[in-house]
Amino acid sequence: MKLGFRSNIFKKLLMGLGAGMFLFAALFSIYIFGIVSDLKVKLAALDVRSEATQSEVSVLEQGSITTRAELKTFSNFLERPFKINDAVKDNLLSIKGDKVFIMEDIELGTIQSNTCERYRCMQDRISFLDIPSKLWKGLLGIEDYRFLQHKGVDLISIARAIVADIKAMSLVQGGSTLTQQLAKNMFLTNEKKLERKFREMVYALYLERSFSKEQIITMYFNEVFWGTVGGIYIKGIGMASRVYFDKTPSELSDYESSILIGMLKGPYYYHPINKTERLKGRTSVVYNRLKELKLVSTDVKEQWSDSQWAEWKRILKRKNNSSALRSLYLVGKSEGPKLEPYEKYIFFQSVQKVREGLKERTEGVDIGVKSLVVDSTCSDLSCDNKFLFYSKYERDLSKALYEERHQVGSSLKPIIYQQLIEEGKSLEDEVSTKPITLKLLSGDWTPADSKVDLGEKISLKTAIQKSRNIPLIRASKQVGFDALEKRLLDYLPNMLTPLKEYPAQLLGAIELSLSEVGEAYLKFFKRQCESFENGTSNYEESLLYHLAQADKTTISNSAGSIIKQSLIFGKTGTTNNGLDSWYVAFDGQNFYAIWFGVDSDRAGKDLRLYGSNSAFAIFQNFIQYRAKRISEFYCPHV
Repeated sequence: MKLGFRSNIFKKLLMGLGAGMFLFAALFSIYIFGIVSDLKVKLAALDVRSEATQSEVSVLEQGSITTRAELKTFSNFLERPFKINDAVKDNLLSIKGDKVFIMEDIELGTIQSNTCERYRCMQDRISFLDIPSKLWKGLLGIEDYRFLQHKGVDLISIARAIVADIKAMSLVQGGSTLTQQLAKNMFLTNEKKLERKFREMVYALYLERSFSKEQIITMYFNEVFWGTVGGIYIKGIGMASRVYFDKTPSELSDYESSILIGMLKGPYYYHPINKTERLKGRTSVVYNRLKELKLVSTDVKEQWSDSQWAEWKRILKRKNNSSALRSLYLVGKSEGPKLEPYEKYIFFQSVQKVREGLKERTEGVDIGVKSLVVDSTCSDLSCDNKFLFYSKYERDLSKALYEERHQVGSSLKPIIYQQLIEEGKSLEDEVSTKPITLKLLSGDWTPADSKVDLGEKISLKTAIQKSRNIPLIRASKQVGFDALEKRLLDYLPNMLTPLKEYPAQLLGAIELSLSEVGEAYLKFFKRQCESFENGTSNYEESLLYHLAQADKTTISNSAGSIIKQSLIFGKTGTTNNGLDSWYVAFDGQNFYAIWFGVDSDRAGKDLRLYGSNSAFAIFQNFIQYRAKRISEFYCPHV
């Protein structure tokens, strides 16, 4: 009886244990299934990102200019790097100092696509055949020499690592395979938790089951982190070789390959700038190992001298302090087909150059730069043929350019003066420069003006060229504020009315978004060109012509010889004690609008910046060195 009772209990225990084990196995299977499903989703996303391409080419136009430094940097990141020295030998380029003169049209080809989704990250995925064997064989020899034997997790390596750690009484050796490292780098974090380590092992087993060894090696070399340079996160051997050595992977020397392999142990721990001596030691270990494996030359001349290390460090410091990589990154992220990749690169570099030049004046201030470039054939900003830019590229570009408003200063004066002309005024009419006071409902208002004495009377032509305020208000009063208001509402529908009570708007005390400025000017240029076409006005006698003479306008002291010799319509605008600075320009091919100013926290700020040393400076550097001939003003259909 007792035996039967005990037997019954034992059976129930076995059944309970079996049910528990079955439940545990079921839950464990669900857990594993969840991990694998999560990995599949991540791999699918990776496949989508790998499709990214950059198909646009850049053409250097005959008769244009660029700089050697910018062309060299940009050329290193082309699908097929452009060799400047070869182009000089073939008489395609001529170099004088840092200036490069384009002697024939040159097509640079496409820039390397950036497949990295991370913010401020650059990556160029390459195929297994493009990875030199000394790189991947060397990596296996250093990190995972049993890679070809294991299935993702190497129990022998784990056991060996445990023994080594016990002997040393510390973590001196790891047992992770290359596949586990790949799983961690691509899909996991560095947190030291058992669950993360288990997930890493599951990922590695699945990767080995789903991909060939060649594919895993290729994924590793394309996805691994290689440090940061110039504020840009570098992923993959394709980008690392270009950033660190200005070469493709196949062009790397044996010792350069050893340096990059050595850095993989810890890109920050073996930082080439901050931890140079440590990286030297690591590189020596790697290079000697590669020699043992007969993967590299045994020629002692291959190894770098101290002077070579010092020179490389100097070059990297310059790159790290430069904005070039950030500009290249932006080329792949910018919106709008209007500018070719090299033009975009020069524009971004121009922005950074001016910001750096004004660094002392703007220290501690939240500076922003916005710009739009619109093709002259566009009737409004709904067209696709435009280029949009906002320096805070982590923020909403559309909101910044279409919704956020800034005071425009004198940038709209050409439109206002043209309305005066259409109301019967002439550019040759003389107007007094003496102070004027208007009686408004809000009180007396006396517009301020420049202290530079131009005489008691000046022509409206001189007034617009020198951007004078008092002559504009006097002429507006003569024409009649009501008549002027009626005309201006067509361009500025958000203008406060009646204009006679808000005349300061004529001097730029009106807030507009960059898009609203663009829309107003596109309409303005279209109407001006129509008047030239139908013969109702003449370009050489127009306001556009007189504002295209840089040596006679407010930018005369800032414009270089190239701009002064060209006929490009342009107008600066400065207001709010330099917190808002503008430059608008039109050459017949494109309309440009650039805003340079304080984005937030304006209280108590007084920058004393001007459109001429900020927004115009960006435009001038860009238009001169973008490797395109400078087009003088013309109407597209005239």
